Amino acid sequence: MASVYYKCWVCGKIFGKQELEPFSEKALREGYAFIRCPVCGSKLVVKARKSSPTKVEAV
Repeated sequence: MASVYYKCWVCGKIFGKQELEPFSEKALREGYAFIRCPVCGSKLVVKARKSSPTKVEAV
C-alpha cells in the first residue's frame, strides 16, 4: 500500500499521515475535523505528487 503525502501550500512542508494523526487528535478535541499543516497550522493542504514518473510499456 502506497503512503499518501500532503504538501502545505503556505510553508511547503511535505508530511505524511503519521505526522498528521497526533495533530488531528488535538483538532477533534477542540471541535474541528479538517486537515491542517502540523508546522504552520494552515488549512491550505494539497496531496503531493509522486517524485518519480511512472513507466508504462507500449503495447
